[in-house]
Amino acid sequence: MAKLKIKSIELIAPRSRKSQIIDYLQRKGAVELSVPPETDGLTYEQFSEQKTETEQKLAAVSAGMDILNRAIPQKKPLTAMLEPRKELSDTDVKAQKAALDETVQACLHLSALDKEAAQLQADNIRLQTFKESLLPWKNEQNTVRAGHTERTAFMSGLFRDKRDYEQLLTELASRLPDRDCVDAEILSAQEDMTCVTVYCLRDDAEEVFEALRSMGFIPAPETPGRTPAEVLRETQEKIDENNARIEAINNELAASGALFEKTEAAEDLLTVRLDKLSALEKIPQTQRVFYLQGYAAAKDAEKLKKYVETHYEAAMEIKEPAEDEDVPVLLTNGFFASPLENITGMYSLPSKADIDPTPFMAFFYYFFFGMMLSDAGYGLLIALATGGLLLFKRNMEEKKKRSLRMYFFCGLSTVFWGAMYGSWFGDAGSVICREFLHMENFNPLPPIWTDAVTDTMNVLILCFILGLAHLFWGVCMKGYTDIKNGHRLDAVFDTIPTFLTVIGIAPIFFGLFVQDSIPDDYSALGTVLYNTFMSVHGALEKVYVYILLAGLILVILTAGRHSKSIGGKLGGGLYGVYNLFSGYLGDVLSYARLLALGMATGVIGQVMNMLGTLPKNPIIKVIAFILVFVAGHTANLAINIIGAYVHTNRLQYVEFFSKFYEGGGRAFVPFEASTKYYRFKEEQ
Repeated sequence: MAKLKIKSIELIAPRSRKSQIIDYLQRKGAVELSVPPETDGLTYEQFSEQKTETEQKLAAVSAGMDILNRAIPQKKPLTAMLEPRKELSDTDVKAQKAALDETVQACLHLSALDKEAAQLQADNIRLQTFKESLLPWKNEQNTVRAGHTERTAFMSGLFRDKRDYEQLLTELASRLPDRDCVDAEILSAQEDMTCVTVYCLRDDAEEVFEALRSMGFIPAPETPGRTPAEVLRETQEKIDENNARIEAINNELAASGALFEKTEAAEDLLTVRLDKLSALEKIPQTQRVFYLQGYAAAKDAEKLKKYVETHYEAAMEIKEPAEDEDVPVLLTNGFFASPLENITGMYSLPSKADIDPTPFMAFFYYFFFGMMLSDAGYGLLIALATGGLLLFKRNMEEKKKRSLRMYFFCGLSTVFWGAMYGSWFGDAGSVICREFLHMENFNPLPPIWTDAVTDTMNVLILCFILGLAHLFWGVCMKGYTDIKNGHRLDAVFDTIPTFLTVIGIAPIFFGLFVQDSIPDDYSALGTVLYNTFMSVHGALEKVYVYILLAGLILVILTAGRHSKSIGGKLGGGLYGVYNLFSGYLGDVLSYARLLALGMATGVIGQVMNMLGTLPKNPIIKVIAFILVFVAGHTANLAINIIGAYVHTNRLQYVEFFSKFYEGGGRAFVPFEASTKYYRFKEEQ
């Protein structure tokens, strides 16, 4: 449960073996390659043409995959995302490589078909627009066109309203008072459209056309040598021809389902090839040998060394990294803590001086998540859903299993806290008994401890106590880290005074909130816990003051120890006291969110249950309750699970990590086959 020990490796082998060794390392995915410093006599091989060719093929295959997904939508169940990638054996890989160029050509053909279909669709839109513009002239027996003779011009078009001959000429005359050589012919007139041909002098054509356009004139499409009916028929024939070709293309695309697996394999193989070419460009070589440098986990290094030296005439050296090397970080944790490695990674991986905080935060993470969601019904749903998937989908890849395990443990914690608070889908039990079974004041699932919605003060005290324990755990980690790094005095002076001061002041602070009497709705267990706490608190009430004084004196004496002057030491000590009180006060108060989010879940759940019982009619009330129950609690769960996740992370990052953790480590990024659809099967 820690950071894996990382070794530095160096490998020298004949150039003739370079491609084979890189293939092996990529398949294993256990080595992070590093670029060695430039050295005289070493050269680097360039693969620009091969990379360009591979990128072009990859683009063609990716485009083909997109086309197939559009043409043949794959209906997959929701759990399909949990399925592992399909395996490719060495024999399968060879077969897919042999068919790679054929698959690329097939994808290029799909792209050509798709492009042709898109062009035909665009052509149909243009033809349909032209057709609609010509429909008003479909009964015209003459050619529709605009033109001119030696001295006159004419133009045909329409208005989107009904106009007569005199009305048209009058309006033209008002717009063109100096032009009296204008005439018009009404070709057809309807309530919503008037088709006309306007005649004028050729020199006045442009001015007349502008006047007509200002009146709403729409020029008619020209049909030189043919009637509008003939052009309409030809246009429709062209549209039908295009549609027939589009249908043929769609049928051909729909019949290309056999290409799915080949295209997926081709995309993965080309991605792997591109990564390999990029890696080869970074490996220095001489005329006869090449040199490889990188990092590997100590548990893998010896196996790698044995294999490459046995099979590839290579020599590999394994050594400890130098102090100034930027060594990558690789975490390894057990069944309980490993799901939270991503949570640590989102903050920052540990530096050389840090310990891996993942196993130390695991219990509090799950504990606080459940306390914030705090509904046993919701927790049961989460635990059953994730646990069922883990049970029945055992062939899932490890990364997906870890995510499910995290929510499984969070679900169990939520069941625990929901039972403690008596929240099972809000107060659904008591509401059902009261509204539908007519059992007044009966709760089939009472709280094991207390109701967080009504007993807020004592739950708040518990939140502060848990928060203080969380902070103290962080201080312990600070001491452990200092001892591990050889700073034993810092471990003593930065932890013990803090413990004494906070332990001394905390009971006094909590005493301001503790109630003198036990709430009426406390369970038997809650009463025992309350009485125990009050007894211990009363017995140690005088001791707290002495503990506080001892802590303050030690803080004043040690907080400024790094200053050289007496005044600086004293000032540092006083500032340490101020910083301790203000910092821990804010930190402890931050844990009030454990109560706030838990109450939000419970109150919203109760409101949903109440809304479902508003109708008076018994049958309608049952139907309404079921509908509101399902929809309301689904929404409540979705909203509050996000809130619990975000605020649980915040408590780790801001309150816990700040006590001992610096971060800044670099993730171990192995050279591996980064595939999307397939994984290479390990063969002996």
